[in-house]
Amino acid sequence: MRNASQITLLISLFFAAVYPFTLSAEGLRVLSVYAVYFMWISLAESWNLVGGYAGLLNLGISAFFALGGVVGALALFDGFPFIISLLLAGFAGAILGVALIPTFRLKSFYFAIATLVVPLVVKPMVEFLGNRADFTVPQTVILTPIGLYYSGLALAGITIFGAYFLMRSRVGFALRALGDDELASSSLGINVLFYKSIAVLASGFIASAAGAYYLQIIGTINTTLFQNLSFSLFPIFMVIIGGIGTFEGPVLGAVVFSLINYYVTSQFPGSTVDTFILSLMIIGVAVLLPRGLVSSVAKVKGRL
Repeated sequence: MRNASQITLLISLFFAAVYPFTLSAEGLRVLSVYAVYFMWISLAESWNLVGGYAGLLNLGISAFFALGGVVGALALFDGFPFIISLLLAGFAGAILGVALIPTFRLKSFYFAIATLVVPLVVKPMVEFLGNRADFTVPQTVILTPIGLYYSGLALAGITIFGAYFLMRSRVGFALRALGDDELASSSLGINVLFYKSIAVLASGFIASAAGAYYLQIIGTINTTLFQNLSFSLFPIFMVIIGGIGTFEGPVLGAVVFSLINYYVTSQFPGSTVDTFILSLMIIGVAVLLPRGLVSSVAKVKGRL
């Protein structure tokens, strides 16, 4: 099952890479519509590292995401190439992750509340240090639709298989153990603080890089993005739908959730119907498929 999933994802990435070559010149101009899917996949993978494997309920992913957008914009204004701006944004997210290390002593609910406060703390600091609330991509470095598409595809692919190889390493085995039973893991000699730190730093790097990529999608961001709960909650919903703590879950959940979200919002623009429908969907999955689509499909196949 695992090997089949990895091969399937590799094949999917390959077809995604050759897809633009099948399009006409007119079709190439609308490639940017796929960028948001790549962004959500990366963000879902980011949350799965801490919430799915390490058992840390991080409700403040929006802080990392928005910080990445801000740092990405500043890097571009300073003349750095787009790829370097992604890396700098990622490092900024990892540094922000360091600030969460003291909260590791908090248990479950209290840790979640602490992370929820992070965006509220970082937002005014960014506004003070940056001396403004709006950050825009310079006109000279705006990516073309095809450039945006391939950048997003590369970001998603690296994130997916980066997380995969990390979880196949000694670090991954330790994170799984922590997620299952932190007390038992500690008694077996696993350095809880060290491995939790790795998970949060890696997650922060990915989320902030995704934020820098998002800046290219929309062109400009405002610091209100720090308080946009969609970027904290949607990745959690995606992982729940796909399957928490699984290799395929974040990808499947991100695609399914994004497609449904796009369809619902296009059918009911400017209303709260989309929120109602998406909420019902999350409740339905949590009740009927508590382990997500991936585990449920595997269970069904096992019975056949």
